[in-house]
Amino acid sequence: MDNNCEVGRISPFFEVKNTTYGGRACFSAAPLEKGTVVLEANDSVGTCVAYDFRKEVCHNCYTYQDGKTMKFKMTYPDIAHLVTDEVKINAKKFNGAGLWFCSEACKLEFLTQPHVIELIACYELLLSVLKMMQKRAVDELQERSREQITEDVINHAWLEVIDSWIPKIDKMKLSKKMSQLPDITEEEYNCARFVIKSLFTLKYLDPESQTKAAFKTLQSNELSKIARFPILLDFQILIFKTLYIILPGYTRQNLSVKLFRHILGSEYGNAFGIWEQEELSENREFLGYAVYPRASYFNHSCDPNLTKSRIKGTMVFTANKDVPKGEPLCIDYSGLLSHTMLKRRQLLKENWFFECCCTRCESELQAIH
Repeated sequence: MDNNCEVGRISPFFEVKNTTYGGRACFSAAPLEKGTVVLEANDSVGTCVAYDFRKEVCHNCYTYQDGKTMKFKMTYPDIAHLVTDEVKINAKKFNGAGLWFCSEACKLEFLTQPHVIELIACYELLLSVLKMMQKRAVDELQERSREQITEDVINHAWLEVIDSWIPKIDKMKLSKKMSQLPDITEEEYNCARFVIKSLFTLKYLDPESQTKAAFKTLQSNELSKIARFPILLDFQILIFKTLYIILPGYTRQNLSVKLFRHILGSEYGNAFGIWEQEELSENREFLGYAVYPRASYFNHSCDPNLTKSRIKGTMVFTANKDVPKGEPLCIDYSGLLSHTMLKRRQLLKENWFFECCCTRCESELQAIH
């Protein structure tokens, strides 16, 4: 079997290879000593701060100060010098694009990103839509009928969008398009922000970069996730329609159904949680999530040989024991190591769509029998 992987060498410490049991995994390229940092990933593609914490988390470094509101909100004077003829923002109506920061330095660092005014403008448009929806009664999404979700069902729903809805919308003037906006709540708003950030990052990402290659080959868990939560299909289509209507041309030109589905399909099962760092794991607040494509090839083990940690916006992966050459490098997906084997397997099956067969689970399973 050819075990070469199109992702290439992400780190000098490991290789990503196809496995004999399906999928891909990271294997140590040489013996690793305990304490070796095998990967530092600061190249997230999509990120999103949880809506309930939007004012309490720094949108640059993810600092969280025990529920205190961040003191530095984005203002129009901060961005006035970035506004162009193509990227326009209304100075009198600017609401801050939902961006809060822990310090002036973090705000300035955020603003030094190339082309960041495009991202801010898109965030601001989406925020204005949410504020409009919050002033009126919004219908919640209804659960789909109990039809079995298959790949064909999902594809058919998206074909209707491509073949019927998009051509109809494209013929409308802007005012008529805006009247076709679907209702959104905070939940759709947050997911739409994640998609906007992904579109922005991908637009300006070096096409030859490892990050781009890793993102393109991320496994999509679209079918598994929607089969478990059928309402997600309508949820996704609603978000796509919202973005298709409101996004300006410089961002909408990159919004295709194919890319949109991959952004969300690969987020399911590949995103890393942004957690409060000071508290014990069982008491930590979930502050948001981010997708780091180069870090998404570490498989799970209930006896991991890597420890993951976060330093501001960088994910760090460190060997927590000596690791021989050729050994799979694994992390703990979600702080579930204290659970029983049956509970761990249940959680992994429900949230990451696989049956854990790590050495610890196999050993504990044999002990039961």
